[in-house]
Amino acid sequence: MKVVVRALVDLGPELVLAPERYLAEASAGEGIPLSDLVTVRTEQAPPGVVLDTTHAKDGLLDVTGALRSPATAKSTKRAVHPGDVIVSRLRPYLRQIAFVHPAALAQAKRPLAVSSEFFVLAPRGDDPIAFLVPFLLGERAQSVLAAAQEGGHHPRVPRESLLALRVPAGLVATRNESSKAVVRALDEVYRANARWNALL
Repeated sequence: MKVVVRALVDLGPELVLAPERYLAEASAGEGIPLSDLVTVRTEQAPPGVVLDTTHAKDGLLDVTGALRSPATAKSTKRAVHPGDVIVSRLRPYLRQIAFVHPAALAQAKRPLAVSSEFFVLAPRGDDPIAFLVPFLLGERAQSVLAAAQEGGHHPRVPRESLLALRVPAGLVATRNESSKAVVRALDEVYRANARWNALL
């Protein structure tokens, strides 16, 4: 067994004294690093409809709930665009992950923004990333994210641990077809939600 000794002065962004960080990376699995497929969007959002972590679950955005919510404090909000995937960094076991579907923006009738508790994942290049939603909601990714939480009162998943997840090569090879299937399924859900909301 190899032991590496570091001094406290060595700690920094690349060396963090948090076992969860390294355990999560060690259990990330085989495949292509998520960081090769996405970038993390950090641009500030224009005024619009703000989604907090209660408005994303199991792949879906609850725009109706966001429209009913009172205005939040004027903290920094992050812009999202159609085709992005948002992942809550707070309590990942609540499955607060969603695809930014064009129907959600159409429902909002204004730009969408998310709280700083979300990571906003944008495609790295032209390939769609909707296929990542079922992967991120899957048992293996969820267990890694749960193990990666750092902190006491409000444990959060570090950006490095999320991006260290490895996506199976077979899934990446079929990402276009898989993404189309995800978008088609969400099309039906948003249409059904629109019909239901019209009756309320």
